[in-house]
Formats: sequence, C-alpha cells, structure tokens
Amino acid sequence: MVSALQSMYAGEFRHNLDAKKRLTVPSKWRFEGDEQNKYLAFKDPAGCITVYPPAMVAKLQEKLATIGMGDQEGQRAITQLLGSSDTFAFDKSGRININERLYQYAGIEKEVVLVGTVNKFSLWNPERYAAYVGEGDANIANILGKLGL
Repeated sequence: MVSALQSMYAGEFRHNLDAKKRLTVPSKWRFEGDEQNKYLAFKDPAGCITVYPPAMVAKLQEKLATIGMGDQEGQRAITQLLGSSDTFAFDKSGRININERLYQYAGIEKEVVLVGTVNKFSLWNPERYAAYVGEGDANIANILGKLGL
C-alpha cells in the first residue's frame, strides 16, 4: 500500500493528449501498483475534472455507503456524481484514458493542465485554469492565514 507521503500530488504540469486521447501523468505522481489500482475521475463544479486516487476512492465509497436507499436526495446526488464519472488505471507507460464526456465537460481538446491538490489532482483546460486561479496570490495569503502559517 502507498503511504500518505508517497501519494501526495503537488505542482502544475502541462501535457498534451495523444492521438488516442491518452494523457501522460507526471512520473512523480505515479506509484507502485497504479496499473492495478482504480482511480476515479468526475466532473468538478469548478469546470475541470477531479481525479481521486485509490485512497480517496476508498474514503468516498465508505461515505457513500452511509447514504440510505430512502434518502432520495442523497441517492440522486450519488447518481449525478457517479453517473458521469469514469474509473481507470494507469497503463505501463503512465498514461490514463478518460471518457470523452469528461473531456468535453472540462473543455479539454489537446493541452491539459494537471494540478496537484495534495490528496487528489485535477485536469484543466488551460484557459479555464488561468481564469480560475486569477488572483491566486491574494487567495494564498488568506488561506495561509486561516491555517495559521
């Protein structure tokens, strides 16, 4: 099993999709067993694709299992989240292949910005990412202050 420190996602990378719409994930984000482990990609409300690694998928499964069949709102939310998601494993070359529906949702055609957010990573259209981070320095100062750093 991968330790918490080994599975940390940090940094920003730019890669292009290949002719078969596969995306090479940075080598520092690849871990032993990635060819067997299931990752989950889903629509993020920010307009990108969020990718959960196996540890986060396991946590999500535990939380979703607590939503009872009688909880119609909860079941609807699960359907909306997972109905448009995709699961995948890395190939031997460290590439992933996500369904076209997700790429369309995120506006990704060729270039992809991969952004690590500690325990998961996101796939962005370059223009959407630039607009999203916009005034990032001011936000970083606020967040660091809230964390007491």
